[in-house]
Amino acid sequence: MTDTLTDASCVSSTAETEADTFARLYQEHIHALFNYCLYRVGDPFVAEDLTADIFERAWCARRRYDPLRAQFSTWLFTIARRRLTDWQRRQARRRTMDLDEQLPSSLPGPAALASETEDRRRLYQLIQDLSGDDQELIAMKFGAGMTNRHIAAVVGKSETAIGSALYRLVRKLRLQWEETR
Repeated sequence: MTDTLTDASCVSSTAETEADTFARLYQEHIHALFNYCLYRVGDPFVAEDLTADIFERAWCARRRYDPLRAQFSTWLFTIARRRLTDWQRRQARRRTMDLDEQLPSSLPGPAALASETEDRRRLYQLIQDLSGDDQELIAMKFGAGMTNRHIAAVVGKSETAIGSALYRLVRKLRLQWEETR
């Protein structure tokens, strides 16, 4: 599969071909981008909205994409990083109150579900306690499933630096996880 919007086999003067190409790229990257957003915001509905907004921005800016400068996915995740930064700034200005979710579940094993939910909540909180840059690395690696090389291209650091930072972060999260048990 190709990762460029203007691949030689896809270049055409018709808008339909360009739209088809973008639709294929959308299908290739939607899951990783949604997971990246979900890791960053912790709410699947907000992550879905942000993902849609990011793809809309990419579509509107498609003429500015230069395949000689970066892969499509690198360009897309750069848009995503900027959009999430904007979203987080707006959220910091809003006062919110968390409500305890006491929704009944029709799934079997409520104790197991409650334990899993609590583990997810704990992990999300541990990730939220990290710096913004560290949260972003975790979201790209484990949310979007990106390689260290790809993350390095998006954030402008070396692949080695990304690998070291991720190793350090995972070790830190494991220690904090064990301390909070």
